[in-house]
Amino acid sequence: MRKGLHAIVIAAFSCCLLLVAGNSFSQGIGNLQTVGNKHNLSISGTGSIKALTETRICVFCHTPHRAYPGTPLWNHTMSVATYTVSAPPGVTGTQLSSPQNPPDGDSKLCLSCHDGTVPIGDVQNIDSHSATIAMSGTLPAVGNGSTNLGTNLSGHHLVSIEYNQALKNAKDLQCPSIGYSLLSPTGPPAAYLRATSNSYAGGATQKGVQCSSCHDPHYDPIPGTTKFLRGAAGSPTPQPTYPPPTQWVYGDNLCLACHCLCGACP
Repeated sequence: MRKGLHAIVIAAFSCCLLLVAGNSFSQGIGNLQTVGNKHNLSISGTGSIKALTETRICVFCHTPHRAYPGTPLWNHTMSVATYTVSAPPGVTGTQLSSPQNPPDGDSKLCLSCHDGTVPIGDVQNIDSHSATIAMSGTLPAVGNGSTNLGTNLSGHHLVSIEYNQALKNAKDLQCPSIGYSLLSPTGPPAAYLRATSNSYAGGATQKGVQCSSCHDPHYDPIPGTTKFLRGAAGSPTPQPTYPPPTQWVYGDNLCLACHCLCGACP
């Protein structure tokens, strides 16, 4: 009887995971095990950075127990770095929730590996205790090429800024000088607005652009070439509905989910 109950509990838990993760779980996470997927950091990974002995794949980012609070069962040690972040053109600190509008939400999770300050194998919980998984091919933290974004994010696309009508209006006014306006993303398949605690001009939608708006860390349609971009050819999410010229490729489509060249909006 006890074995039967145990089996039922496991089956129910597995179904819950599938319902929560949906398409990303069924099509995306499985992609981590494909040849060349750089987010497979286990010993089975084929990238230059991988574990010396650890066979589990999910453990580098997730744990079902003792996870960091308020995150999606997050396991990787969080960074405590302070980041340099540029404000959008023409935007002052008084319009943002803070002058630097520090990364939060999904972007903060990505930066726990990619700001180069925390060792890749440093996890919150593994076999009921915190530990650092032994890795090969890396310096103490990421430390390798473009995967190390550093703590100066001023040269990167803005993240953790609320995307609301006030921001769109401001960009519309600037359109003649900067060459583009903003569209309002409608969610998948175009671009995902994700939760943020930062606000713009006193907004209250609390959703904005995060790293995960453009990148799906679980799925790389053509491992090693598409940089985990959403909307890339062959990815689970289809292309944005805005029709670009035929010579533009998936990267352009993704940009056009939010950005519109002046006078070119439908």
